[in-house]
Amino acid sequence: MRKRIFMFSAVLSCLAILYVSAVFAAGMNVFGWEKGSKYDKLYDNTDRDVFKGTLLDIKRIVPIEGMTEGIAILVEDKEDGEKVLVHLGPKDFVEPRIKDLRSGMPVKVYGVLVEIDGRYEYMCAKLKAGEERKYKFRLTKDGTPFWSLSDDELKTEESDVE
Repeated sequence: MRKRIFMFSAVLSCLAILYVSAVFAAGMNVFGWEKGSKYDKLYDNTDRDVFKGTLLDIKRIVPIEGMTEGIAILVEDKEDGEKVLVHLGPKDFVEPRIKDLRSGMPVKVYGVLVEIDGRYEYMCAKLKAGEERKYKFRLTKDGTPFWSLSDDELKTEESDVE
């Protein structure tokens, strides 16, 4: 019995080390942004919305204390001129993917309006910028964040992104 418990503990330890190694090997720090986290649970996939506007700025954010830094865009809503902060995701995942985003670009934001500490902000699932650029951050079918997908799943999902 002790041998079984020891073996089980050893296997769990190895799996934990492999997971942590894979995260660090990928060079991504997504603490607090993971699927199932307090932040992720704010995303209600059944309450998606779309709005158009103009990209004003790209910002670094920490949506909830203790999370790693993320990237958001400030968008002026075309309909009412309101400035909306749109969360894209963790910095290590998002920054390399949005190098060609610029202030002044027309954008179309697909996502969910959420309330965090009394502020209303968007959590982005997909972003269209200009005439041709598309950025995907969450699965349409269930809202799963792309940074929590395996490499193969991510390649499949991003294969149609231009």
